[in-house]
Amino acid sequence: MDLPKSGFSGMKQNFIKDLYAGFLVSLIALPLSLGLALASGAPAFAGIVTAVVGGVLVSLFGGSYVTISGAGNGLAVATLAAITALNTDGMEDGYMYVLAAVIVSGGLITLLGIFRFGSLSDYFPSAAVEGMLAAIGLLIMAKQLHIMIGIIPPKGLSAIQLYGLFPDSIYTVIKSEDFTVTALGLVSLLIMVYYSKIRNKTFHIIPAPMWVVIISVGLSFFLEHQNLFHLIPEKFLISLPNDIIGSYVAPNFSKINSIDFWNAVITLTLIASIESLLSIKGVERLDVFRRRVNTNKDLRAHGIATTVSGFLGGLNVVAVIARSSVNVNNGGSNRSSNFFHAFFLILFIVLFSFELQRIPLPALMAILVFTGYKLAAPETIKKIFLIGKEQLIIFSVTLFVTLKIGLITGILSGVFITLFIHAFLNKGFALFVRT
Repeated sequence: MDLPKSGFSGMKQNFIKDLYAGFLVSLIALPLSLGLALASGAPAFAGIVTAVVGGVLVSLFGGSYVTISGAGNGLAVATLAAITALNTDGMEDGYMYVLAAVIVSGGLITLLGIFRFGSLSDYFPSAAVEGMLAAIGLLIMAKQLHIMIGIIPPKGLSAIQLYGLFPDSIYTVIKSEDFTVTALGLVSLLIMVYYSKIRNKTFHIIPAPMWVVIISVGLSFFLEHQNLFHLIPEKFLISLPNDIIGSYVAPNFSKINSIDFWNAVITLTLIASIESLLSIKGVERLDVFRRRVNTNKDLRAHGIATTVSGFLGGLNVVAVIARSSVNVNNGGSNRSSNFFHAFFLILFIVLFSFELQRIPLPALMAILVFTGYKLAAPETIKKIFLIGKEQLIIFSVTLFVTLKIGLITGILSGVFITLFIHAFLNKGFALFVRT
């Protein structure tokens, strides 16, 4: 099998395939980018900025071949926590401070790539990483489950409190006797769950998240035609800027000397780096041409893209494995498919901005609930258990500490428990150090 050419030669060689793959990826990236930005406490448009900047810059400067870049699942939780911690008078203030943290984080990620920290991905304890990802999935679902059924939960609650409040949210919906918004969320979730079970090639041309967008927007037009659009409250509709330049929010560096600011920077940097490196290594195995990825070069590219994204009002740019696997499965063979996915996202915003603002939030949150479930699926625990009880302990400790304390403490606890088990309980310290 001949390797595809790189650079502009490769772009010309596989133009049609990469264009098609980039288009299909954009159909998934559009609703996910909007949803992840909103779940992060940022404006919906920030997710599009993140994906576009990542698609353009990482395709130009990256070291991987078929990786797609954009907003990441793990960073939604970390970004929301940072916005909440840095918030003074309102969420918008917190967002401005986090933009500054994103810019600094991008600089640190670039330095990690320059000093060749990309190779550390080979040494991440897999059970600890799986535990962190499962915790992130549970954290994502905690809030979005409420919004999916049409209830905006109180701010400042922990994941455990949000899960405990869910029966009350169900009762509130039943008591209201208005199930329009709830139905939109539940139908969207059913689409995500049963999409893979439908055996129709034509149906599968359009990815599940885009079916959610098409059906929910179509239903909103139907309700408007029946003079029932008021059944979808304005608070459950996304907002996109009519004047992109006029609505620009500048980063605010005034808290750069605070502990909360640097805690946000370190958290974003660690989570973004880990998520990107894990995705890059995973996509490397998916590549049909078995090409080795320059992880340090890719880390530098994601750092540069993150800095630019922060200046433009976007979030941390990371490599995302789900969108990358769609790229590979649909013939993407060159970095240009990452670029094309960004190009189509710009087209969607320019041509369909009005329609996109009719997507009900419960529909978008249903996509994230399903995404969170996939990260924390019971099959993951079963897989870890089959590897060994020690791995299950590492997984469980990381999961619990992440949920109880935070992402950084969670992943550090996973690393320490791994060291303790392998180096001391197994009495293999010398072997552990050599490996």
